[in-house]
Amino acid sequence: MTNETPVIPSQDERVLAALSHISAFLPTIGIIAPIVIWATQKDKSRYVYLQSLQAIAYHLMMIISFFLGMACYMLTFFGNFFSIFWSATSNPENPLFFATFFLPFLVMGMIFVGWFVFIIYAVVAAVMTFQGKNFRYIVIGKQIDKFANK
Repeated sequence: MTNETPVIPSQDERVLAALSHISAFLPTIGIIAPIVIWATQKDKSRYVYLQSLQAIAYHLMMIISFFLGMACYMLTFFGNFFSIFWSATSNPENPLFFATFFLPFLVMGMIFVGWFVFIIYAVVAAVMTFQGKNFRYIVIGKQIDKFANK
């Protein structure tokens, strides 16, 4: 443990860090803002460097999660077509048919809930960094610290 006093980020640093996180409102093109902030500020401010790097990793995780969710949705969607052919040869009142019919809706609902949770967590990150606190995402923050301190 060191006896160093924590450096309080300036107003400009806090605004840039908050902008890096709040850009999650634009799920796919929002990654551009933290990349630009990271590239322009990485040598000027350690605080902005770490926060924008976390925001980049968080955006990438959000995009990958979205594509995995959409892949699951497509699997359930096409599974409906197979269940239609299967139910035509068996009992159409089979409860499995109705379950497979609602499964794509359930998966799409989970994608929207997941997106909402991602956005809320990014808003929390933006608010905390705007207040000058040293925010760390649950898993990403530790990994970014390890990467940045190499």
